[in-house]
Amino acid sequence: MGMGQGGVPEVPSGPEPPVPPTDITEPFVVEELGLCESSLEFNTVKRSNLGGAGPDSGEEGILYGNVAPGTDLLVSANTPYTPNMLNPNGGVLRNGVHQGFGMINMASGSSVDLMFTLKDSSTGADKIVPNFVVTFFDGDHGMGHESRESIAVTGYTDYIVADNSDLVVDTTSTDEDLGLGAGQGTFTSTLRGNKEDNPLAPLSLSDLQSRRSVSVYFEDTSAFGVVLTEAGYVNPQGRNIFFAGTSNLMCSQEAKCASYECPLRWQMKQNAEFTVCASKPCTIADNDACCFRVSA
Repeated sequence: MGMGQGGVPEVPSGPEPPVPPTDITEPFVVEELGLCESSLEFNTVKRSNLGGAGPDSGEEGILYGNVAPGTDLLVSANTPYTPNMLNPNGGVLRNGVHQGFGMINMASGSSVDLMFTLKDSSTGADKIVPNFVVTFFDGDHGMGHESRESIAVTGYTDYIVADNSDLVVDTTSTDEDLGLGAGQGTFTSTLRGNKEDNPLAPLSLSDLQSRRSVSVYFEDTSAFGVVLTEAGYVNPQGRNIFFAGTSNLMCSQEAKCASYECPLRWQMKQNAEFTVCASKPCTIADNDACCFRVSA
């Protein structure tokens, strides 16, 4: 070891240690980053042509518009994409948005390697965003015992699943990988599911829906990779992959009118399962928003 100015020993210089990964399981971290207030939104599709399969023409990919101020999201296929061909009203017609979720339809027995890229809404250029979360929901599979649905994500800094998650989580990332935003993990279903247990809103997940979801955190990036796989199905069928921004895995849960009991001579409005109450849980103050009076 050499001597510095004034006879103080010099400390050998070397590579700086990696920045510790962000832990989004800590509420104060989520609050500090403002992840619940700046969630990505999925309400608009500018183009739906994933894998060149349509239904729109033009460039390949699904372009979600205005997921954040001045920001679009392009989901493009790096490998052949196979939608469900059995239902003439399904398949690629399901791709796009559904009740605040992004949705991608797949045929059972298929897999596709996707790239999610944030874009500047005005120029179309890749856009680096400091902090954002994408949640994948409804991680379940068909009736066949051997069937499985898996979502493999690369390029993240951290993720969160429920404490009693039904997903099998397989990660090989080190703390250094996470600190560099190079996390890799696969989240695989273990239980059967059906349409009745599909999520209705990202911030109103039931316990069952939370157990089948994973929220993935990204920082200082414009893109990340996702491989969707539907394997082991005995009979051919279609599967829908749901995703959105943040969820109540990390943010406060909303209360929907569907959880409110209308008083005598009142009935629940048709859109009650999608209407958010002003308070949590819903109270009599939400009555007019949730219910309508029945004629005597």
